[in-house]
Amino acid sequence: MEVWEEAERTLRPVTRKSNRQTMRIELVTGGVIDFWTLEDKDAGRGRRYHRIVIDEAAHARYLKEAWERAVSPTLTDYRGQAWFISTPNGLNYFYELFRRGEDPSYPDWESFHMPSTANPHLRPEEIEAKQRELPELVFRQEYLAQFVTFGGGLIKPEMLVMGECPPHLRPVLGVDLAISERDGADYTAIVAMARDPDTGIVYIKEVERFRAGFHEVLTRIKAAAARHTPSIVAIEQTQFQAAVVQELARTTTLPVRGVRPDRDKVTRFAPLLTRFEQRLVRLDPSGCPAAFRDELLAFPDSANDDMVDAASYAFAALGMGQGGYVAAGGRVFRWCSGWRA
Repeated sequence: MEVWEEAERTLRPVTRKSNRQTMRIELVTGGVIDFWTLEDKDAGRGRRYHRIVIDEAAHARYLKEAWERAVSPTLTDYRGQAWFISTPNGLNYFYELFRRGEDPSYPDWESFHMPSTANPHLRPEEIEAKQRELPELVFRQEYLAQFVTFGGGLIKPEMLVMGECPPHLRPVLGVDLAISERDGADYTAIVAMARDPDTGIVYIKEVERFRAGFHEVLTRIKAAAARHTPSIVAIEQTQFQAAVVQELARTTTLPVRGVRPDRDKVTRFAPLLTRFEQRLVRLDPSGCPAAFRDELLAFPDSANDDMVDAASYAFAALGMGQGGYVAAGGRVFRWCSGWRA
């Protein structure tokens, strides 16, 4: 109601009619402003709008459902715009939308970062005082407008150590599959990983994720293999993804292995988590994007965990032999050769 009251008061000189019950303001210019709450997942359904502004979007409990099912369709007729304005609130759906504005595959999206320190109407000494008073993560979120996660994550920031992968180490590839180009679908993720036999250090050399159909997924896996010449390509293999493993085994000479995820994602990640805790993992800065680091810090509560899953498969592949069961850091992964799937 506070937003309604402020808008109604500000626009009163140019208002033709306002209705508090329907939350609508009609202007003398012919323009109309409707106010909705996103506590209603069907907010705006059936209407047609030129522009939607969602305030404090990161704190809207049903943002994803309302946007995809009701709000987004209201912009279709007029090719309208949507503005999502908010202080961050962890790595939730608002964070996912923000990342779209930094992703070249979403050319219609754009993101802006406006911390309180950029506001000329706020005194710097006030912000400095808040920095001294507040916990670091709270200050970073509320005043620096940074996306942070407040505990609960298995990986802590101090565990993320950067380091370039030595060129002589031959990597493996881990692939987490999602055959879909639809917005909102899971990503396919590919992780290149190597281990130094002398030091035991695991290097995450490259991470990529994308949404693509069947043939494009095959092309991207082949391209990653061409870049890294992996000793093994470990691909998630469930009932619906077996065709990718079979097609690569049939049409290429890649050392493809199908990995059957017999356990939950946290258990699959546990062996690699141990290496992070021992500071035996290095992230190559040239190949590990910020989105991967964010996903690691938020896991297992992140909106997406495709890259983490691919890393789990890659780590399991580092111990793969010629068949059967593979022990990786005390955990067991069952895998099968692609041509036997």
